[in-house]
Amino acid sequence: MIKVEGRRVLKNYPITPAQFDLLQSLYFRGPCRMTDLSLNMGIAKSTLSGLVQRLENEGYVHRGKGKDKRVYLISITEKGKSVIQSVIEKRIAFIEKISKRLGKERSEKLMDLLIRFKEEIEFCREH
Repeated sequence: MIKVEGRRVLKNYPITPAQFDLLQSLYFRGPCRMTDLSLNMGIAKSTLSGLVQRLENEGYVHRGKGKDKRVYLISITEKGKSVIQSVIEKRIAFIEKISKRLGKERSEKLMDLLIRFKEEIEFCREH
C-alpha cells in the first residue's frame, strides 16, 4: 500500500516507476556497476541500459569511470537525490497520517504484526 502511494506521488515527476526503482537503488547503495545493478534489480542489462540512458539524459544519474578505467559506475546526481528524498518525505507523511488515524495502540500492534510477518517471510524463505 505504501508503495502504491509512492507510485501515485511519482505522477508529479517525469520518471517511470522502473526509473524510480533504479534511482532508489543508487540512492541507498551508492555508485554501482551496470552488472551489479542488473543483478540487484533483477532486470536484464539491455533493459537497464535504456533506463540509465534516459535518466542520464535528464540529469538524474551520471555514468563515469571507476577506479578500474574499464568499468563504468552509475551514480545518482543531486537532481535524482531530490526526487527520492521528496518521495520518501511524502511516504513518511502518508504513514504518519495513517498512524494518527489508527491511534497509538493500534499503530503499535500493527508495527508488531508487520515485524512478525517479515520474520515469518524470512523463515519460510530459508526452509
